[in-house]
Amino acid sequence: MLPERLLECRLGRITNFNPSREQAPSELTYEGDHRLALFLPSIPVRTAEPPRSTLPPEPVDPRTRIVADPDGIAAGAAAKPFERVVDYWPERVEMTTPIGNGLVNLIILQRSQTKPGLIDLFMTRATDAVSWDEKHLYSGHCKIREQGAG
Repeated sequence: MLPERLLECRLGRITNFNPSREQAPSELTYEGDHRLALFLPSIPVRTAEPPRSTLPPEPVDPRTRIVADPDGIAAGAAAKPFERVVDYWPERVEMTTPIGNGLVNLIILQRSQTKPGLIDLFMTRATDAVSWDEKHLYSGHCKIREQGAG
């Protein structure tokens, strides 16, 4: 079983994203300092591939939620349940919440390569995996509190 995880994150809004080229993280500039906290419940370790994005998602534990979003940067997703969660903790976790008009709030978590012991978080509004709202791109790091072994 994966343990319960509470992620306490600090994010900034990316202000100079350029979709026409690949940018190194050191090239990006940020504004703001936003707090976001997520709770991921204890679940069995994934042993099979998740369903394709065109198929219905697997059931999501309703305890999976945004715990804190005091600045409202998650586009109202904090008040809604996650629709799709693909949890390959700690390598990668992908989460979506529908927010209306065909948009989802997309959160991607992955083990930080530049800050050992932390988790990188990327969040945006999206219509699909490659169509992001360039004015709503957030990135930052999360501290992890594992709550137990399930």
